[in-house]
Amino acid sequence: MKRIILRVVKLACLALALVLTIGVLQEFVLCHADHNRQRVKGFYLEEKDSLDLVLMGASEVYSDFAPGYAYAKSGVRSYLYSTQSNTILNYKSQLKNILSRQKPDVILIELNGALYNDDTEVTKEANFRNYADNVPIPDKWEWMWQNNVPNKGEYMFPIVKYHSVWTDFPENMKYQKTVWNDRQRGYNYLKGVLNETKIFQQTQRPMNDTLKDSANSKAPLTPLQEQGLRDLLSFCKSENLTNVVFARFPHIVVKRTYSRFERGNTVGDIVREYGFDYLNYELNFEDTGLDLNRDFYNLDHLNVYGQQKFTGLLTEKLAKDYRLTAKEPSGIQKQEWQTCADYYDAYYRYSDELIQKGEGKELSEDCDLIQTLQSYTK
Repeated sequence: MKRIILRVVKLACLALALVLTIGVLQEFVLCHADHNRQRVKGFYLEEKDSLDLVLMGASEVYSDFAPGYAYAKSGVRSYLYSTQSNTILNYKSQLKNILSRQKPDVILIELNGALYNDDTEVTKEANFRNYADNVPIPDKWEWMWQNNVPNKGEYMFPIVKYHSVWTDFPENMKYQKTVWNDRQRGYNYLKGVLNETKIFQQTQRPMNDTLKDSANSKAPLTPLQEQGLRDLLSFCKSENLTNVVFARFPHIVVKRTYSRFERGNTVGDIVREYGFDYLNYELNFEDTGLDLNRDFYNLDHLNVYGQQKFTGLLTEKLAKDYRLTAKEPSGIQKQEWQTCADYYDAYYRYSDELIQKGEGKELSEDCDLIQTLQSYTK
């Protein structure tokens, strides 16, 4: 009998060791590590109920808004809970994740994820994984069942998907080191900012100056996108969320992207149907004060010049109309956020320097960039 018990204990220890080994490998080694992982992981490092503002959405969020600058100008503590090419099918789960950890004055939801041309982008595996690979298992589990995704085993055990990720080194390890450094520090410096050091050179005539009179120009969403949007809005209404504001961030609208602008107007109608506000900075582009010839790095994203302008504009709007208030942080929190403001100031000055030199680079918060910025903070 003792022999059987000993064998069972050995097998249990072996199984436990195997599970722990797999857990460590897929969390720290055999996973896809990039700016999305660093940004999502960073959100879970934020002290519980410490944020005044959380912005949710796709790449527009992390290129157009700078939490470090918002804190420096107004004392508002914010975070960019967003992933590349985010899909509306992720939004409800992401909102639940935010609500389970933070009680911000405002959750600003940018709705680019409901405006893709077709459902290919909506259901693209990479657009799911940019989010789902990087959240805790309970959050991932709920998301999987909500969307009825195939290959659930690969999402629960991403090591199956990324077992050959060795080929991504050293780039993969650079971001793994970044995530590790964030964990040791307890927060990330830029709160998810990613931008490019370019000024967009236009080859097509922008239509922005005519959009103010185009509120009735509309195009339908795909059925899947409309379903995802209505599901999100129904959740917000059922939970009586009075601190949620929806938005469309500014873009350079040209003939090729005009149908997306029209879908944005349709989204606005649907949002208002559920009783929520929709801040459409495409339709009301003139209110942004942005310069089409200086403030963008491509059609869809602001560079650091536009980012600072829009951060100031949006923070002021939310403070004026949606009760966004800067709360006094604790001593440790105050030191952390002042450090974040200092690093964003360094980020801006470094970006400006590269733009003036004509050096176009993507600048996301990886350990190499942070090392570069340290010389700008002294």
